Amino acid sequence: MDLQNKVCVVTGAASGIGLALARAFSAEGARVVVSDIDADGIAVVGEELSCLAVVTDVSSSEAVLALIDQTEAEVGPVDLFFSNAGIAAGEGPEAPDEVWERSWGINTMAHVYAARHLLPRMVERGSGYLASTASAAGMLMEPRSAPYTVTKHAALALAEWIAVNYGDKGVSVSVLCPQAVNTPMARDDSFSQLAAVDGFLEPEQVAQEVVDALRVEAFLITPHPKVRGYEQYKAKDRDAWLAGMRRATARLEE
Repeated sequence: MDLQNKVCVVTGAASGIGLALARAFSAEGARVVVSDIDADGIAVVGEELSCLAVVTDVSSSEAVLALIDQTEAEVGPVDLFFSNAGIAAGEGPEAPDEVWERSWGINTMAHVYAARHLLPRMVERGSGYLASTASAAGMLMEPRSAPYTVTKHAALALAEWIAVNYGDKGVSVSVLCPQAVNTPMARDDSFSQLAAVDGFLEPEQVAQEVVDALRVEAFLITPHPKVRGYEQYKAKDRDAWLAGMRRATARLEE
């Protein structure tokens, strides 16, 4: 996709990767729309980029639809919807239901809602692009967070499903799976430091990787090159991979 003059919506754009994506898309000449649940933060971004800024709780289907409708009414049909908003939550199965529900709502269902409301429009037009952030945890895992691991796996699976069922109907799909990125989420002490073993990337580096991947419409975007190797090892010998993850996690706990 050539981003020049394309209508690009980015959620979770008040900070971190989302903000870097919005800036990078704008620099490429896109007509950007930014969204976040942080009203003050997203207003600042809207002013910086001179673009439409919409306060949205992406865990609500109605709110995502309202974001899409407002974008199409004020800016134009959505060419690219980058469903980036995400949350981190530690703990395992014992985490309260509200933690699991919020994680599902933002990390997985937000992507479902974007697809639900945009796929019919994109198919009718014969073109469109759905992209999402699933994290390397969606390919591998985050040992200290079952909710994050499970919901990010689901986000990746959803992206694959859409690519298979809509790839021949004019809809392109990409999914972003970085390891540690220098954002507030990555610095959350509820997460292990396994994700940082290959170093932290700056959000701007990740955004440039995304721009480059969108140009060739690559499905899987892995700014940390080693992630694909880890996934291949996991698929080749899952028992050995799990044993290695137990050892690595135990060392960190020490």
